[in-house]
Parts: sequence; structure tokens; C-alpha cells
Amino acid sequence: MDANRVLEALEAGEFDGVSHTYQPYDGYGNQTHQVAMRVSGDTIEVAKTTSGKFFDGKENTRYSETSTDRLTGMDAVGFIAQRPYYFSQVRPDLF
Repeated sequence: MDANRVLEALEAGEFDGVSHTYQPYDGYGNQTHQVAMRVSGDTIEVAKTTSGKFFDGKENTRYSETSTDRLTGMDAVGFIAQRPYYFSQVRPDLF
């Protein structure tokens, strides 16, 4: 993968509209993590949702927390390098 060419394609908006929700995976204890990404222009928005439950002394209490990161530049290219499948569908010549 040529990182500079991927960065140029990202900044040109060629990956705009690519989105995917990745398979959830188990964390420590009773937690489950899910990652969803969406590309908008030259920015990749990565939403990480952690959900689980804990016992508060009387009953199980469920919770869900979502944090969103916005990746641009070489940070976004690093994300693409870790998960290239959906990006290579748009520009297979870069991968």
C-alpha cells in the first residue's frame, strides 16, 4: 500500500461515503465493544461503542457509552492500513 497515494485519494474525496460497522468483540468482564466508521470528505469518523452490565447490589444495570474520533491525514491512512478491505473496493489500484 502506498501511503502517500492513499492520502491523496482521501483528500480528493474518493473514499467519501464509505461506511461499515465492524463485528462486535468482547472486552474484559462483561463488556462488548463495537467499531463503526464513516468517511466524509477527507475525514474518517470512528465511533467506538462500549456496552455491558454491572451489578449494583440489587440488580444488573446495563450501560452503553459511545466515543467518536475524527481522523485526518496520516492518522486516517493508518486506520485504512489496519482495515483496508472496504477502501480497496473503491480504489483497488492503491492496495
